[in-house]
Amino acid sequence: MKSIKTRFNEIFQFFPTLDRSERLHLIQQIEQNAHSDIDFIMMMVLSTSLASLGLLADSTAVVIGAMLVAPLMGPLLAAGFSLVQGNPKLFRKSLAVAAIGLMIGFMASVFFGTLYPGFEPTLEIEARGKADLLDLCIAFFSGMTAAYAIGRSSVMTTIAGVAIAAALVPPLAVIGIALTHGSPHISLNACVLLITNLVAIILGAATIFRLLKVHGALHGSAIPVWVRRATILLFLSIALLIAPLLIQMIEGRRIGQDRPLEYPVSPQVREAVKQYISHWPEAEIITQGRISVEPEAGIFILLLSAKTLPHDFEEGLINVVHKVRVDKPPVKIFPVLSASGQRPANHSDGE
Repeated sequence: MKSIKTRFNEIFQFFPTLDRSERLHLIQQIEQNAHSDIDFIMMMVLSTSLASLGLLADSTAVVIGAMLVAPLMGPLLAAGFSLVQGNPKLFRKSLAVAAIGLMIGFMASVFFGTLYPGFEPTLEIEARGKADLLDLCIAFFSGMTAAYAIGRSSVMTTIAGVAIAAALVPPLAVIGIALTHGSPHISLNACVLLITNLVAIILGAATIFRLLKVHGALHGSAIPVWVRRATILLFLSIALLIAPLLIQMIEGRRIGQDRPLEYPVSPQVREAVKQYISHWPEAEIITQGRISVEPEAGIFILLLSAKTLPHDFEEGLINVVHKVRVDKPPVKIFPVLSASGQRPANHSDGE
């Protein structure tokens, strides 16, 4: 009977291996990317700042740009490489560098979050608060792809695309921004996504480096105890993450993809409208929003009313909105009469 290791080697015998010069070049590149020097610190500050601004501005292009320049992939690949090489010093150093990068990114996101108090969570922000099992698979294959790209110089041009797929900095930025905006649920889900990406990328990278046969420091089957323990810990982390990721996937399939029917109004407009409606007990807000990003498209307010509202009600509501929005956009009010003629109890305003 053939051993599992023998069968494994037979299956992947077609996989390319690295010669001595390629291995030396790979080791130099890996160790160079696992330094927390001034370049790493500055790129973390700049990439997280760019990601935070892109998330606040709801700009997909800016967020993608932040992914491209983020340096976090380097220490994660080094961590996966050190597991295969059996290098505890490089492993500890890689995790320390990654931790420094995460701390810098978190502080930068909190800083930008505090500059925009009361800002509405954008689609880009909320997208990072809904991780599921697909994100785990994406992160694992991103780690594999990045490791293969850095190990095979002929495909190094694909590393930029891997940086986009990995999406490390955006969820990190969302954690700080969502906390400062009073959205702990989004922040927690973004944290789950970030941890998922970190763990899966390390395991994916280790898998490819193993297939590339760069495990020169491992003599035969004598895998160091710390490598076994670290690998088990990583897989346990994945096992713990599967439950919330699976729940989120099931919930997403049940509810469907989130696509807004309208753009949110500013917090000032929303509060002013609510304050005005509170003086009219027969009316209740269903929803309010902006029809488009164009100012002339205006604002719409959908109301539930127990009876026909007087004309001065609409005029007063329009004046309230114009007082807050000095550009005086068009305001369209849609009152809906309740079927029973009574204001229903415990009705949400739909926001």
